[in-house]
Amino acid sequence: MGELMSDEFDLTGPNASLNEEITTKYFICVEKCDQYSARTKIEEKKIVGKESGELSFETSYTPYVVAKASYSIVYLRRDRYTIAVPPDVEAAQVLNRVFTANEIIRNEIKVDAAEKVTVERGDSTELNHKGDRIRFKEIPPHNEVDASFYEEHQTQIERPKLDVGDIIEKFRDQLVHRPKDVTRSIEETFTAEIQIILRTYYWGIFTEENKEKKMRIDSVTGKADLF
Repeated sequence: MGELMSDEFDLTGPNASLNEEITTKYFICVEKCDQYSARTKIEEKKIVGKESGELSFETSYTPYVVAKASYSIVYLRRDRYTIAVPPDVEAAQVLNRVFTANEIIRNEIKVDAAEKVTVERGDSTELNHKGDRIRFKEIPPHNEVDASFYEEHQTQIERPKLDVGDIIEKFRDQLVHRPKDVTRSIEETFTAEIQIILRTYYWGIFTEENKEKKMRIDSVTGKADLF
């Protein structure tokens, strides 16, 4: 075993500040029906001859949020060990300290100690855009995209009921708690990994019998819905 330096057990040293590491990655669901196939479906379904005005197309994205968070702390705490000694012992040296007969009580000596402890805890959640918890297997297969894709299409992304910042804050409140026996913290870290997974929908907007109609194609399943 490696030898630990005595400075590592200095109970009077400064406490470490909380280090936060938050990362966000973006993904898009694999499409079964791309925008060209979706356009064809919409053009085939709208009733030619009863509509007026041009057919317009739009794209929207509905997000899933997968969030994982963890908290860890390495700290020192005070403790006192009880060591049994034979009844004929008049004095003993333990860890460079000499214990005299007056300090040996009922064949025991008390040794003050500094202990190094690590505590880790974590949690995760998967949410749909309504803020409902779902199982990860309910999220379609997806591929990672650059953050620039998310920024470029941000106005087309449906706003989730739960903001990512609120999810992180909830994890922080739940996980970031120093144990009551901390004398000095050496290292303290909170990490959060956010995955935003976008599901693409293609929309066709047209007029039918003087009423605006919208047809939505789910790119994952190819299913068409009329609104």
